[in-house]
Amino acid sequence: MLPEFQRKFADQYYSEDKYTRFLKELDIEVGMHIEYRVCEMPIFVSNTFRKVLEDSAVAVALECMTPSHLAASDGSLKPQHTVPNQNEKPLFVIVDFALSVDEHGNYIPKVVELQGFPSLFGYQFLLAKKLKQFYKFDQTFSHTFSNLTDNEYIQLLHKAIIGTHDPDETCLLEYQPEKQKTRPDFLSMKRLIGVEETDICGVKLEGNRLFHKRNGKWVQIKRIFNRAIIDELEENNVQIPFSWTDDLDVEWAGHPNWYFRISKYSLPFLTHKSVPKSIFLNTLDGIPDDLDNYVLKPLFSFAGKGVIINPTPDDIRSISNEQRGNYVLQERITYAESIYTPMGMNKVELRIMMIWLGEWDAPVPVMSLARTGRGPLMGARYNSIEWTGANGCLFGE
Repeated sequence: MLPEFQRKFADQYYSEDKYTRFLKELDIEVGMHIEYRVCEMPIFVSNTFRKVLEDSAVAVALECMTPSHLAASDGSLKPQHTVPNQNEKPLFVIVDFALSVDEHGNYIPKVVELQGFPSLFGYQFLLAKKLKQFYKFDQTFSHTFSNLTDNEYIQLLHKAIIGTHDPDETCLLEYQPEKQKTRPDFLSMKRLIGVEETDICGVKLEGNRLFHKRNGKWVQIKRIFNRAIIDELEENNVQIPFSWTDDLDVEWAGHPNWYFRISKYSLPFLTHKSVPKSIFLNTLDGIPDDLDNYVLKPLFSFAGKGVIINPTPDDIRSISNEQRGNYVLQERITYAESIYTPMGMNKVELRIMMIWLGEWDAPVPVMSLARTGRGPLMGARYNSIEWTGANGCLFGE
């Protein structure tokens, strides 16, 4: 980490007026008002620790692809949600690390979440570039992983998401995309690579082909950048024009099965040193005596939804036997108070976003996201006061 520059940013680069102007310019950059809280500062990370984050994220992703884990992850798929023609590898792997410390006081990454589902690849790129453009730092910072140039990053996004197709034959598929809090990313992706939104309820099924409207005409969808979360659709009783089990004539840029296969469901099977001990609730012999050392998490949720930070025996007993397989007890992570702010020291989570093309042996880290706050949870919905919220990472010396 770069504590000297973190303090320098707060003392010398920041002012309320500049922050207000930055937010207005960021809204203009992405094409809409950003509703969630953008923190007053980015998180500055050393190049040395960037390498630790990259290596740890790749190692966790590779462990998710071992034969034993793949076999175990079959249990995450419900028959009604299992989509045919699964790719051999997840196109996207996302790992969220909490910044913690080891017994020697050194910063270490600890896995909080992981997912085989895309994240804010477009918005975070534009955010990081805007940070550097607006604040005009007196030293050089990079904003991508793996030493990617801006052109290399955009070309990689295009190859992963659109492939060889015409942009009109592709879509960013989501339920009511215009109402999603992640829409700033949707607009950013359109700007960067030309992929446009399609409401999942507005597609048309003919035989085994899907169509959407483009310029007033029905166009066959040949490749889907999937942002629709099956559990969320079911929770809202959304009826879609096709079944997930249909053998559709379409390519998936992010096959839906990986949302389940690489998720909190993976945690009890992983042994990497960055992964805290995790136990399926339905495999507990009894309630642990040291329950205060654990948090209780539902398997398939996002943004911290449903997480119980201080579970009680009654919390565990209240979950029915049928539902216990959908929860894990995860060893509590001690977040380091590592980030200086004028309001006090903050904790931080750092998201590593990876792309994994089919011809690659391992995924490549490409973009970051930072969430910071002073409370027990780092999600944007839990951090709405000054000097907390989401921002980007900038890497340097």
